[in-house]
Amino acid sequence: MTTVKGFKKSNLVTSISPDRFHLILFPTEECNFRCVYCYEDFAVGNMPPWLVDAVKALIKNKIENLKVFNLSWFGGEPLVAKKTVLELSEHAYQLAQQNDCKLVGEMTTNGFLLDVKTLTKLVALKQRSFQISIDGDQKEHDLTRVTKNGRGSFDKIWQRLVDASNTDLDFNIMLRIHLTALNIESVKQFCKRYEQVLANDGRFNLFFKAIENLGGDNQEQLSKLKPGELRELAHELQQKYAPVDTDFNYICYASKPNSLAVRANGNLNKCTVALQEDVNNIGKINPDGSIEVNNKKFSTWINGFSTLDSWQMSCPHSYIQAQANKPKFESDIDIVQVA
Repeated sequence: MTTVKGFKKSNLVTSISPDRFHLILFPTEECNFRCVYCYEDFAVGNMPPWLVDAVKALIKNKIENLKVFNLSWFGGEPLVAKKTVLELSEHAYQLAQQNDCKLVGEMTTNGFLLDVKTLTKLVALKQRSFQISIDGDQKEHDLTRVTKNGRGSFDKIWQRLVDASNTDLDFNIMLRIHLTALNIESVKQFCKRYEQVLANDGRFNLFFKAIENLGGDNQEQLSKLKPGELRELAHELQQKYAPVDTDFNYICYASKPNSLAVRANGNLNKCTVALQEDVNNIGKINPDGSIEVNNKKFSTWINGFSTLDSWQMSCPHSYIQAQANKPKFESDIDIVQVA
């Protein structure tokens, strides 16, 4: 397979191809959970009607020239605004059919509202891939991934997964298993539960992730983290349950020129994590579906395609932060003479 500086050449090509477009939508930034490590502030609610219409126009304008349209859902919890998700998914599906465009859909969801009826509707509209976070087995999960009213969420989510497994629907659910210094044994218990019920269903897979500090107001509850040890354990579990191909460098969606996120307030972002950072507020969508982009900010995110630096490509957000915090030397500072 052809590679360029550790990257698959085919991945580089599709990341800049003008006939492919990745649109990430925040139908709402409200959430029915209050996870203790969450970095979001829930200050923005649902997409207003004018913005739903604007997104429809944007999709129509784009899809006419595309071979592949990747529609992703983020939040908040996207299914809090299920009506908007289904309305825009239906719109994209119809346009893709009319324009002979391949539609690929994916959703980052907590899974609480992903009942079989909703799953069936989404799969029919080509929204088939889902990422659901799990923080270990029931006891530990319910300490960190709590609902808005303070209750545990594990039992409901697990039942959603079992119900989905009992269908013949064509979907893929990746369970993102969070590891902290406090839930290691619980994660191992969950893996045993998974092996007994879901492991033989090829529509499910596991991805292990050591929890990182992404902001939020409850970081003290996770102050005992040992990142190095957790990352090593996450790697061991990944190799055991779902080996990942690490022979090639990863390209983050935020570093790709043909990827864009529309928040529920109409702002345009590149990254779905750094929501409060000015560098990530790259423009806005207009009521007619046209977009206004700050090219200087946009270029900051995609500059990895000029350098092919693996760090810059895999996480442009952390790279941008590091460059901003880099100590300035005398040669980097403009010297102004005062008369």
